[in-house]
Amino acid sequence: MKYQKGIFAAITVTGLIAFVASRTTVRQATTASTLNSTPEIPHESPEGHYDARKGAAGYAPIVGTLGALAVAAVVVVFTTLPDPLRHSEVAAFATGLFVVTVIGSIIGAISLAAIGGESALTPNLTPAVMYAAVAVVIALVDVVAAFEMLASLVLSPARLLLQVITGIAGALGVFFTALALGDSWATHPAAHTPGYEKWRSAEWITSQHDADKAAIRVSAIGVLPAVVGTALRVTKVLHPTAHVTAANTIILSGLALTVVATVLSALRSRHPESVPSRGTRRWEAYATTLATSSYTAILLIFLP
Repeated sequence: MKYQKGIFAAITVTGLIAFVASRTTVRQATTASTLNSTPEIPHESPEGHYDARKGAAGYAPIVGTLGALAVAAVVVVFTTLPDPLRHSEVAAFATGLFVVTVIGSIIGAISLAAIGGESALTPNLTPAVMYAAVAVVIALVDVVAAFEMLASLVLSPARLLLQVITGIAGALGVFFTALALGDSWATHPAAHTPGYEKWRSAEWITSQHDADKAAIRVSAIGVLPAVVGTALRVTKVLHPTAHVTAANTIILSGLALTVVATVLSALRSRHPESVPSRGTRRWEAYATTLATSSYTAILLIFLP
């Protein structure tokens, strides 16, 4: 009987110890779970910071609407114009520009949406945006120029106005493309990352001041061909005949620029594994702006 009481007491004490230990373990686990579920405080961006990913994602649906506008305009060409005008070289030229607009706006919107899906701001996003902007600017210039051609067939008084608007569209496209350089310094890697100093020594833009200067300089130089082309077209100093060969060359050139720029945008958005991404090269900044501006000038000169 004495041993039975001792065994019962030992079992009781052991049970109490196990119960207390289990409650302590549950409490600790609950506390740890609560701490782990607490959301981290997000890093606050500095004042004036621009997120190229959100901008690209916001522009994508706007760019896509150009394609819808061009499709509606092609339907008008095929259904509304009288037969003599519908089968003219001018109508064919305008239709080709509308087709390039559809292609450029669709793949331009896809490129911008892809940039918007990036998980972090990296230096390679700036050149990727500038390459994607080439397709967007060409689509914008082509759709305005095509409307000018239709106006030359049925609404002659509006021709000069639409010619000037075409030049302005090209110039604004160059300006907005160059603006990406002004925001490029916000995408630089953190200073404490390995190889940061080596990365910075190979970059063209190394501060926000450099970024602002580069944006102004590139836009000022890049807009010159569009301005000269507009002046030549308005004053009629240079006005060659837009025959079939010239029209086809301009259409195919716009399509080629659109496709090449889109491919380069996709390649430029790739991320290296061991070193920081490369920022915009100087030649890339001038190539993207001068390409669209020169295309605008040549198209303006050959407008009917």
